[in-house]
Amino acid sequence: MSNGRDGVAPRLQPSDLRFDPPEVDEDVRRVLLRQHWGLEGSLNRLDGERDQNTRVTTSGGDVFVLKIASSSEDRSVAEFQCAALDHLAQADPELLVPRVVQAMAGERIVNLESDGVSMSARLLTFLPGVTFDSAGSLGPDALVGVGASQGRLASAFRGFEHAAATNFMAWSLDSGMVSNEELWTDLSPEGRACAAPYRERVESAASSLAGTRHQVVHNDGHRGNLLRRTQDTTDVIGVIDFGDIAKTAVIADLAICGASFIDCHPNQCAALGSIAAGYHSAMPLDSNEVDLLADLVLTRIVLGLLLVEYQARHAPSHRLTEIASELPSYQANLSRWGELDPSATTAALHHQLDTTERR
Repeated sequence: MSNGRDGVAPRLQPSDLRFDPPEVDEDVRRVLLRQHWGLEGSLNRLDGERDQNTRVTTSGGDVFVLKIASSSEDRSVAEFQCAALDHLAQADPELLVPRVVQAMAGERIVNLESDGVSMSARLLTFLPGVTFDSAGSLGPDALVGVGASQGRLASAFRGFEHAAATNFMAWSLDSGMVSNEELWTDLSPEGRACAAPYRERVESAASSLAGTRHQVVHNDGHRGNLLRRTQDTTDVIGVIDFGDIAKTAVIADLAICGASFIDCHPNQCAALGSIAAGYHSAMPLDSNEVDLLADLVLTRIVLGLLLVEYQARHAPSHRLTEIASELPSYQANLSRWGELDPSATTAALHHQLDTTERR
């Protein structure tokens, strides 16, 4: 946070939450690619909350993603993400996730000095496919597949440790951000009307995570990070964006995925049950974790509203339109999920998983 003056409490800054992607000129990025990876090609900007992301397409048709981290982010975070992708390549080679591309001198991460600021850069392979952003309401089998893909990732991460795995990650459900007074105070009237009735409930759920199983997980299995082959298919073929990976509660990983895929579904409880069944088939859950799931889905939606509203106030201009477009969905999803009886939802989830195990 910035320093307080005259007794005024310090305010959150984008760098506190790592919501400050750099702006590196295209000419600098071209020199970086040429010097360290020997690459030339067309450059196209990709969205990035904390990194400046660029799709690089060579004349031969090879495609990569250049990621330049914010100067506020310690190099160890990039090292953690690279190590995680390397681990997945060994633990489950058939998982379709990005791969780290070594520079010509053998580095996985290179230093970049631009306008007197030091940053780290890395290159990843680009995964082809179509996200689930426009997939609409998925059927039970497709939702089971979604859950299974995230459970498989979590299972592959078992035993993986890294010194930076417990670094602060704003989007983790146990980060403390869902209880941050400044975020609540600065909510818009519309956001406050949606979220305030559930504040006590979600803060209690987040605090309960301390007593659950923790490990490194993907932590970001939303519709925009899971890939299918075409607009007409629903099988998950790949997973992208490992920028939010963290050592956190396993059940939170499922809740994050569930919160995204139940959005706009006509039967949200049944949809979450299908996702949970798929996750459970690859990464078995215990009863206490399932007890928390309904409230953790709510926690994810509330946290999303808090952080997206914050970003709408502070994000660089090129991201504002996209961020603003997310707010109505968060508000609608929060209202619909919050109205469900959590006890009945939890009972239905247990029944779904018990039924799945007996098959």
